[in-house]
Order: sequence, then C-alpha cells, then structure tokens
Amino acid sequence: MTRQPPFREVPYLPQKLEMERREDGSILLRNGQPLRPYHPHMLAPIVYWAGAAPDRTWLAQRDPIDPSQPGWVTISYGEALGEIRALAQGFLDMGAGPHCPIMILSRNTIEHALVMYAAMWAGSPVVPVTPAYATLAEDFTRLNYIDTLVRPGIIYVEDGAEYQRGLNGMTLAGRPVIYSRNAPDLETPVPLHALFEISPTSAVDLAYDRLAPDMVAKYMMTSGSTGEPKAVINTHGNIASMVKMIRSIWDVERLEDLSGGPQVMINFLPWSHTYGANAILHSMTDWGGALYIDWGAPTPARLPEMLRNMREVSPTQHTTVPAAWAAIATELEKDPKLAESFFKRLFVMAYGGAALGQDIYERIQKIAVETTGERISLSAGYGSTETAPTMANVHWPNDTMGLIGLPLPGCEIKLAPVGEKLECRVAGPHITPGYYRNPEKTADAFDQEGYYCMGDAVRFADPADANKGLAFDGRLAEEFKLSNGTWVSAGTVRVKVVEAVDGPLADVVVCGLNRDRITLLGFLHEGWCRRHVGAEADLDALSQDPKIIDAIQRGITAYNQKHPNAAQRISAICLQTTPPRPETGEITEKGYINQSRVQTLRAAEVERLYDAQASDDILIF
Repeated sequence: MTRQPPFREVPYLPQKLEMERREDGSILLRNGQPLRPYHPHMLAPIVYWAGAAPDRTWLAQRDPIDPSQPGWVTISYGEALGEIRALAQGFLDMGAGPHCPIMILSRNTIEHALVMYAAMWAGSPVVPVTPAYATLAEDFTRLNYIDTLVRPGIIYVEDGAEYQRGLNGMTLAGRPVIYSRNAPDLETPVPLHALFEISPTSAVDLAYDRLAPDMVAKYMMTSGSTGEPKAVINTHGNIASMVKMIRSIWDVERLEDLSGGPQVMINFLPWSHTYGANAILHSMTDWGGALYIDWGAPTPARLPEMLRNMREVSPTQHTTVPAAWAAIATELEKDPKLAESFFKRLFVMAYGGAALGQDIYERIQKIAVETTGERISLSAGYGSTETAPTMANVHWPNDTMGLIGLPLPGCEIKLAPVGEKLECRVAGPHITPGYYRNPEKTADAFDQEGYYCMGDAVRFADPADANKGLAFDGRLAEEFKLSNGTWVSAGTVRVKVVEAVDGPLADVVVCGLNRDRITLLGFLHEGWCRRHVGAEADLDALSQDPKIIDAIQRGITAYNQKHPNAAQRISAICLQTTPPRPETGEITEKGYINQSRVQTLRAAEVERLYDAQASDDILIF
C-alpha cells in the first residue's frame, strides 16, 4: 500500500465524544471539550480588537466604483469602531431600537458590514435581504412579503439606481432610505456619508450598555420547503456562542503560531445568508482576523474575478460551497502559481451547504501534495439558519467526503427514530428562539424536549465506531411514495445521481410523488459543460450538445446499474435551460434547491417527463 503524505498540522483538540443511548431508541451525542466563554453580544469583538489591535485590517474590498483597479480598499478595527459609533448615533436619531428593524439591500461590502453592526449597536435587528429579490424579480412579491412580515423602520441600499425598481415596488410610507452611491429617486433619500459625520453622544454608550445575549441581532430570511419566507430570530447570544463553538475544537494558541499571525480569509458567500454572514463574517470578526470580500463567484461570468483575488490573497482558512471547490480544483490544476499562492499559508479547508464529491477532494489533495508535499485537511460543516448556522463539523484529519461530522462543544445532538431513520435534532445556546411573528411554525420546529428538529435524517458513517462521524441520510420532508406505495428518499437519490454523473449536472430535482416511477429535472453545471465542449455556449445549446448528453447518459446508466430497484432507479431526465431562481423561491435562503417549489413552478415540464416521449431535452432510461 502506498503511504499517504502527511496532513499539514491542524491544532485540533482531542476528540471526546460522549454518547448516551435511551430506551426509546434515541441517541444523545455531545462533545466532551468545553465551550470557550463567549461574548455577550456581537459588538464586543469589534470593541475588543479596536483596543487590542486598532491598526489590524478587519475588511478589504476592491474599489466599488472601478473594481478593475489594482489593490484593496481596507478598514481597520480601530477605524471601523469609530464609523460604527457614528452610524449608530445616526440610526438612534432616526428612531432605531428593538422595534425598528433595519433592512439591508446590498452585496457584501465594507459599508454593508458597518451598517449591519451599527444597526445592532443601536439595538435594531438587522434584516439582510437577498439582493435578487429587489433587482431581478418581476413583481417583488417576496420582497414585499418580507417587508410586511418584518416591518423595517429604516432601509439601506448600496446603490440607489440599482435598487430603484425594488424601492418603487415597495410601499415606503415615509421610511428613511439610506444609500451609499447614486441617490434613489425619492423625496428625501439619506446619503450614508452624511451619517459618518455625526458625533456620537452618550446615547451611543447607553445603547451599547443595553445590549444583551437575549436581544435580537438579526432576522435571517429562510424559505425552507414551502417557499414562503420565514424570519429566523438570531439573538446576539445565538451567534456569539456559535463562533466560539467553532474555536473550541482548536488549540487557539498553537493555531496562532502555525498561522504566523492573524487569520485571513477571502470569501464570496452572501451576507444575506447565514453561512456567509455568521460562519464567515462574524467568525472572522471574533478571531480578530482579516476578511477579503470577494466579488467573484464560481460562475462563468464571475470566476475570473474570484481567481484574480485568490492569486493576490493567501488565506489561512478557506471555506466555501462544493460548486466553488469544483471550480477551484480545475483552476489549481491549470495554474501552479495560483496553487502556490493558495496553499502557502492554508492550514484548513472546509465546505458546507451540500455534499462534496470524493473526486474533487482527491484532485485538490493531489495538487496540494505536488505544491507543498503535504495534504491539507478538508473539513465539512453542518447546520442551518436556525442553528446560527454551525452545529457540527469534521474536526479531525479526514479523507472521506460526505460526512457532517460530530457536535461542536456546547451543542447536543439527539438522533430521534422517525420511521426507519434517525432524525437529527439539536439543542444549545446557538439555537433560534423561533420564527418572528409565526408561533405555529415555531411550535412545529421543536420537539417536546425543546430540541430543534433539523428535518434531516443522519446515520453513523461507521456503525461500529461513532467517532468516525455522522453522514447525511436524506431530507425527511423530501421523502415521498410512488403510486405503488414504494418510499423514495429524494435527498439520497439526488446526491447519488449528481455524484454518479460526475460533472455535467450541478443539481437535480427528484420527481415521482404518486407516479409509477422516478424522473428528474436536471440543472447543468455551466462551467464544467463549457470546458467539456470547449465553447462558450448557452444553456439551450449545452442541453443539446452530444458530448454533454453522452456524459449524462453514461452517468445515469451507471447509477441505474447500481440502483435497479424502483425506489432509486431513474426513468427519465429533463435538462433545464433556465437555472433555479432564488427570487422565486426555487433556491432557499440556505442555498439548497427547493424540490417542491421547483416542481410547482415547472409543472408543465414535470408532466412532459411522464409522457414517455424522448426529445432533445428529455433522456429516457
């Protein structure tokens, strides 16, 4: 057997899994490592680092007017504290407080972060909204639903011209609208720079003194399986405890030595979602680290910008979604200088939001070994908006993808029998109190003991050794019956099909409720497909390209050979020429594809799948 190269050192603390089996069949899992003390609220880390390291970089971004310009615009912790205090005074003058949420419509920017933390300093819950709801939507139904649900008293937009349509689609009723650039066509818009000129009074200090762990920090929007947005309450204590849970698995002092200084990350995940906002932005703030804001993404149009940023910034940690790792693997293989920059200081990589293919992991490790002589630990995180978001991760060197890990310190997982599966339920200081103005959904979300019900089935990766971690075993809500009574685990089928096809499919929606067989709506991985065919074709052309069709046919045929039973076998797939749209609810706020919503909005294409007629975009098996 060939000996694997060693992992680059990660100062993980020893695993101390505690397990309790109950008579009712449920299993309790805890991490024996103690939870480090956490701050009482989200502003405390900024105040701390502004005193301890005032000149240290907090955030960096490209020039917002001309991103093509070289270099980075930065703000230090000391500078940020001064500007947050000035903004907090401006917000207090406008009536900010617990009963005046502040809506944010903006991409990730330094100003977005300053507005977010200043609003929370003033006591206002923050409502970060997916920008697409105000820029790409046709009728602004979801934007107005959120507006009516949360009732923000103040609205911030990064660019007034960009968000003009969205503002026109809302009933503003005299509410202040603050902007950074290009004043919107409103009666009295407020320029953000004017608020920076305000001198803080004692009211700012009193507002800070009132902050407490049980105060609402954010209403994070999540659509779940129904497509109807819910406002998840994140308290200051929820988020402050979660970031310390992540730090509690490491020997922090040793980590600082290995990193050679403060932590550095570069990340594009949006702050309107819990992953980017809490697990990335606030986690780095708690570290006292530097976050470089990436305006790139793993899409054909934005990938060049992502690669440009990666060439200039050598991170100590890199956390992103599987789609981005797939793009990164391809680019690292082509560009040794990019690999050298990327792996230079990196001690841990991580992913979340979906399963990462084993092949992508192997490709990344091959380049890491060629570049550094070492493997780099690639971890997985697991959670939801309701868990603020991280509750479990793989906190040990690991070569097996698809795991969700084990509970973090301070978090307790209950595996509860539901039918033939185990549902993951969780308790801890990071768990939401519930959904704002929705007592029914709140009551439904918790079991009789107060554990939040994730709705995911999980299993032990190795039934004989719990220390090897848990693995995802499908969404319970996505299970359905065929017309013959056969149960189908849509989540399991979805993951296995995408893995089997290995490349051309970014995701699939599993259809078959009350039908006689399983079919799929297939969404192409545009970047992979274009590289495969060697042309910048659109989705219409890609869905009919012989090379793409052949790759999908071979992948699903191989999958069917391994899974010939009715509960898993695929009979047809319809390739989609439009990607799932977040603004219509086809993509949830957690970043998952919404299986039921997609089928509702694309009902005509689902019907075509059951006509049993092959066509240019429907493949029959």
